Amino acid sequence: MLYLSRLPEWLNRHRLSVAFTLLASTLLYFLFEPPAIADLSEEHRHYTGELLQSWDRGEVVVLLRHLERCDRYDVPCLTDKSGLTARAKLVGDELHEDFGELGLDKSIVYNSPALRTAETEALVFGDVGEERDWLVSCEEDFIDTALDNKQVARNLILVTHSHCINYAQEALGYDEELPAYGSAIFLSLADNPEGVKALGFIDPEDWDLTFAR
Repeated sequence: MLYLSRLPEWLNRHRLSVAFTLLASTLLYFLFEPPAIADLSEEHRHYTGELLQSWDRGEVVVLLRHLERCDRYDVPCLTDKSGLTARAKLVGDELHEDFGELGLDKSIVYNSPALRTAETEALVFGDVGEERDWLVSCEEDFIDTALDNKQVARNLILVTHSHCINYAQEALGYDEELPAYGSAIFLSLADNPEGVKALGFIDPEDWDLTFAR
Protein backbone atom coordinates (compact mmCIF):
# COMPACT_ATOMS: atom_id res chain seq x y z
CA MET A 1 0.00 0.00 0.00
CA LEU A 2 1.35 3.45 -0.89
CA TYR A 3 1.15 5.68 2.17
CA LEU A 4 0.45 9.38 1.65
CA SER A 5 3.68 10.33 3.45
CA ARG A 6 5.69 8.48 0.80
CA LEU A 7 3.74 9.89 -2.18
CA PRO A 8 6.26 12.69 -3.02
CA GLU A 9 9.11 10.17 -2.99
CA TRP A 10 7.16 7.78 -5.24
CA LEU A 11 6.26 10.57 -7.67
CA ASN A 12 9.89 11.70 -7.86
CA ARG A 13 11.10 8.18 -8.63
CA HIS A 14 8.42 7.64 -11.25
CA ARG A 15 8.15 11.15 -12.66
CA LEU A 16 9.04 10.10 -16.20
CA SER A 17 6.43 7.36 -16.16
CA VAL A 18 3.80 9.74 -14.76
CA ALA A 19 4.66 12.41 -17.33
CA PHE A 20 4.45 9.91 -20.17
CA THR A 21 1.08 8.65 -18.92
CA LEU A 22 -0.31 12.20 -18.72
CA LEU A 23 1.02 13.04 -22.17
CA ALA A 24 -0.45 9.87 -23.66
CA SER A 25 -3.80 10.54 -22.02
CA THR A 26 -3.85 14.08 -23.39
CA LEU A 27 -3.00 12.92 -26.91
CA LEU A 28 -5.68 10.22 -26.80
CA TYR A 29 -8.23 12.79 -25.64
CA PHE A 30 -7.53 15.07 -28.60
CA LEU A 31 -7.30 12.18 -31.05
CA PHE A 32 -10.64 10.66 -30.12
CA GLU A 33 -12.61 13.70 -28.91
CA PRO A 34 -15.19 14.54 -31.60
CA PRO A 35 -14.49 17.85 -33.35
CA ALA A 36 -16.88 20.77 -33.06
CA ILE A 37 -18.72 22.09 -36.10
CA ALA A 38 -16.85 25.19 -37.31
CA ASP A 39 -18.12 28.71 -36.72
CA LEU A 40 -18.28 30.16 -40.24
CA SER A 41 -17.81 33.68 -38.91
CA GLU A 42 -14.42 32.76 -37.42
CA GLU A 43 -13.12 29.45 -38.78
CA HIS A 44 -13.00 27.82 -42.19
CA ARG A 45 -14.36 30.92 -43.90
CA HIS A 46 -13.22 29.35 -47.17
CA TYR A 47 -16.33 27.22 -46.79
CA THR A 48 -18.47 30.34 -47.33
CA GLY A 49 -17.86 30.23 -51.09
CA GLU A 50 -18.61 26.52 -51.14
CA LEU A 51 -21.79 27.17 -49.18
CA LEU A 52 -23.00 29.78 -51.68
CA GLN A 53 -22.27 27.47 -54.63
CA SER A 54 -24.04 24.53 -52.99
CA TRP A 55 -26.95 26.80 -52.06
CA ASP A 56 -27.35 27.94 -55.66
CA ARG A 57 -27.47 24.29 -56.76
CA GLY A 58 -30.01 23.35 -54.09
CA GLU A 59 -27.66 20.94 -52.29
CA VAL A 60 -27.91 22.31 -48.73
CA VAL A 61 -29.72 21.15 -45.61
CA VAL A 62 -30.09 23.79 -42.87
CA LEU A 63 -30.77 22.95 -39.24
CA LEU A 64 -32.18 26.12 -37.66
CA ARG A 65 -32.79 26.15 -33.93
CA HIS A 66 -35.93 28.02 -32.91
CA LEU A 67 -35.63 31.50 -31.42
CA GLU A 68 -35.71 32.32 -27.70
CA ARG A 69 -38.43 30.34 -25.91
CA CYS A 70 -40.56 32.29 -23.45
CA ASP A 71 -41.05 29.65 -20.75
CA ARG A 72 -37.37 29.95 -19.77
CA TYR A 73 -37.45 33.69 -19.03
CA ASP A 74 -39.46 36.17 -17.00
CA VAL A 75 -40.11 38.48 -19.93
CA PRO A 76 -43.12 39.29 -22.16
CA CYS A 77 -44.08 36.57 -24.63
CA LEU A 78 -44.79 37.04 -28.30
CA THR A 79 -48.15 35.28 -27.96
CA ASP A 80 -48.07 32.48 -25.38
CA LYS A 81 -45.72 31.12 -22.70
CA SER A 82 -45.08 28.00 -24.78
CA GLY A 83 -43.94 30.14 -27.71
CA LEU A 84 -41.24 32.77 -28.17
CA THR A 85 -40.28 35.82 -26.18
CA ALA A 86 -41.47 39.14 -27.60
CA ARG A 87 -37.86 40.28 -28.01
CA ALA A 88 -37.20 37.29 -30.28
CA LYS A 89 -39.12 39.12 -33.02
CA LEU A 90 -36.17 41.47 -33.61
CA VAL A 91 -33.87 38.50 -34.21
CA GLY A 92 -36.48 36.84 -36.39
CA ASP A 93 -36.83 39.96 -38.53
CA GLU A 94 -33.06 40.10 -39.04
CA LEU A 95 -32.90 36.41 -39.98
CA HIS A 96 -35.75 37.00 -42.41
CA GLU A 97 -33.56 39.53 -44.21
CA ASP A 98 -30.49 37.27 -43.99
CA PHE A 99 -32.19 34.25 -45.54
CA GLY A 100 -33.89 36.53 -48.04
CA GLU A 101 -30.52 37.78 -49.25
CA LEU A 102 -29.28 34.20 -49.45
CA GLY A 103 -32.32 33.40 -51.60
CA LEU A 104 -35.23 31.07 -50.95
CA ASP A 105 -36.50 30.35 -54.46
CA LYS A 106 -34.91 26.87 -54.39
CA SER A 107 -35.81 26.06 -50.80
CA ILE A 108 -38.38 24.02 -48.91
CA VAL A 109 -39.08 24.83 -45.25
CA TYR A 110 -40.32 22.37 -42.64
CA ASN A 111 -40.85 23.08 -38.95
CA SER A 112 -41.85 21.09 -35.92
CA PRO A 113 -45.45 21.61 -34.73
CA ALA A 114 -44.34 23.08 -31.39
CA LEU A 115 -45.44 26.71 -31.01
CA ARG A 116 -41.90 28.06 -30.58
CA THR A 117 -40.74 26.51 -33.86
CA ALA A 118 -43.93 27.46 -35.69
CA GLU A 119 -43.52 31.07 -34.55
CA THR A 120 -39.85 31.02 -35.56
CA GLU A 121 -40.75 29.76 -39.03
CA ALA A 122 -43.43 32.45 -39.41
CA LEU A 123 -41.03 35.25 -38.41
CA VAL A 124 -38.07 34.07 -40.47
CA PHE A 125 -39.76 32.57 -43.53
CA GLY A 126 -43.15 34.25 -43.67
CA ASP A 127 -45.26 31.22 -42.70
CA VAL A 128 -44.50 29.23 -45.86
CA GLY A 129 -43.29 26.14 -44.01
CA GLU A 130 -45.01 22.83 -43.43
CA GLU A 131 -45.22 21.05 -40.09
CA ARG A 132 -43.48 17.71 -39.62
CA ASP A 133 -43.85 15.67 -36.41
CA TRP A 134 -40.39 14.10 -36.81
CA LEU A 135 -38.87 17.55 -36.20
CA VAL A 136 -40.01 17.52 -32.58
CA SER A 137 -39.98 13.80 -31.72
CA CYS A 138 -36.46 13.39 -33.05
CA GLU A 139 -34.96 9.92 -33.04
CA GLU A 140 -31.45 8.62 -33.63
CA ASP A 141 -32.21 8.33 -37.36
CA PHE A 142 -32.86 12.08 -37.57
CA ILE A 143 -30.27 12.68 -40.31
CA ASP A 144 -31.55 9.76 -42.40
CA THR A 145 -35.11 11.09 -42.08
CA ALA A 146 -33.95 14.56 -43.13
CA LEU A 147 -32.17 13.17 -46.19
CA ASP A 148 -35.26 11.14 -47.11
CA ASN A 149 -37.18 14.44 -47.23
CA LYS A 150 -34.55 16.28 -49.27
CA GLN A 151 -35.63 16.93 -52.84
CA VAL A 152 -33.18 17.11 -55.72
CA ALA A 153 -31.99 20.66 -56.48
CA ARG A 154 -33.99 22.08 -53.55
CA ASN A 155 -32.42 23.29 -50.32
CA LEU A 156 -34.10 21.90 -47.23
CA ILE A 157 -34.52 24.18 -44.20
CA LEU A 158 -35.53 22.47 -40.96
CA VAL A 159 -36.72 24.66 -38.08
CA THR A 160 -36.21 22.38 -35.13
CA HIS A 161 -34.98 21.90 -31.55
CA SER A 162 -31.62 21.59 -29.81
CA HIS A 163 -32.06 17.89 -29.03
CA CYS A 164 -32.70 17.17 -32.71
CA ILE A 165 -29.57 19.09 -33.66
CA ASN A 166 -27.63 17.09 -31.06
CA TYR A 167 -28.76 13.87 -32.76
CA ALA A 168 -27.50 15.27 -36.06
CA GLN A 169 -24.16 16.29 -34.56
CA GLU A 170 -23.67 12.83 -33.08
CA ALA A 171 -24.66 11.05 -36.30
CA LEU A 172 -22.15 13.14 -38.26
CA GLY A 173 -19.35 12.51 -35.77
CA TYR A 174 -19.25 15.97 -34.21
CA ASP A 175 -19.25 17.14 -30.62
CA GLU A 176 -22.77 17.66 -29.28
CA GLU A 177 -22.64 21.39 -28.57
CA LEU A 178 -25.75 23.31 -27.61
CA PRO A 179 -26.57 25.68 -30.49
CA ALA A 180 -27.64 29.22 -29.70
CA TYR A 181 -31.23 30.30 -30.31
CA GLY A 182 -31.54 31.08 -34.02
CA SER A 183 -28.24 29.40 -34.88
CA ALA A 184 -28.15 27.76 -38.33
CA ILE A 185 -26.01 24.74 -39.18
CA PHE A 186 -25.32 24.28 -42.90
CA LEU A 187 -24.86 20.78 -44.31
CA SER A 188 -23.87 20.19 -47.93
CA LEU A 189 -24.56 17.20 -50.15
CA ALA A 190 -22.29 18.51 -52.91
CA ASP A 191 -19.55 15.88 -52.64
CA ASN A 192 -21.61 12.84 -51.79
CA PRO A 193 -25.37 12.48 -52.39
CA GLU A 194 -25.34 9.48 -50.05
CA GLY A 195 -24.10 11.55 -47.11
CA VAL A 196 -23.53 15.05 -45.82
CA LYS A 197 -20.67 17.42 -45.09
CA ALA A 198 -20.95 19.97 -42.30
CA LEU A 199 -19.77 23.32 -43.66
CA GLY A 200 -20.30 25.13 -40.38
CA PHE A 201 -22.78 27.19 -38.38
CA ILE A 202 -23.74 30.84 -38.19
CA ASP A 203 -25.11 32.47 -35.04
CA PRO A 204 -27.91 34.97 -35.75
CA GLU A 205 -25.76 38.03 -35.03
CA ASP A 206 -22.90 36.89 -37.29
CA TRP A 207 -24.43 36.77 -40.78
CA ASP A 208 -22.98 40.10 -41.90
CA LEU A 209 -19.56 39.11 -40.61
CA THR A 210 -19.71 35.69 -42.27
CA PHE A 211 -20.64 37.00 -45.71
CA ALA A 212 -18.60 40.21 -45.34
CA ARG A 213 -21.45 42.47 -46.42
